[in-house]
Amino acid sequence: MSKPVRVEYVLSKPNSPSWWKRNRHLVLLVVGLLVGAWLVDGHDSTAAHPPERPRPVHSTVSDAGHDER
Repeated sequence: MSKPVRVEYVLSKPNSPSWWKRNRHLVLLVVGLLVGAWLVDGHDSTAAHPPERPRPVHSTVSDAGHDER
C-alpha cells in the first residue's frame, strides 16, 4: 500500500478589495476639495464679522477766542 497524498499548500485567489479600499483616496480627495472650497469661500457666517461700531459725527471747532461779527 502506498501512503496517502498529503496536501500542504492550497493556492487560492484573494478576495477582491471592498468598495472603500478601492475608492477611499477618491472620496477623501473630494471631501478635502469641498472643505477647502468652503473655507476659501468665506462661508458667510454672521459670527465671523464683528458688528459695526458707530462712526463719529462731524467734528466742530470751538470758536472760544474769536469775536462774532
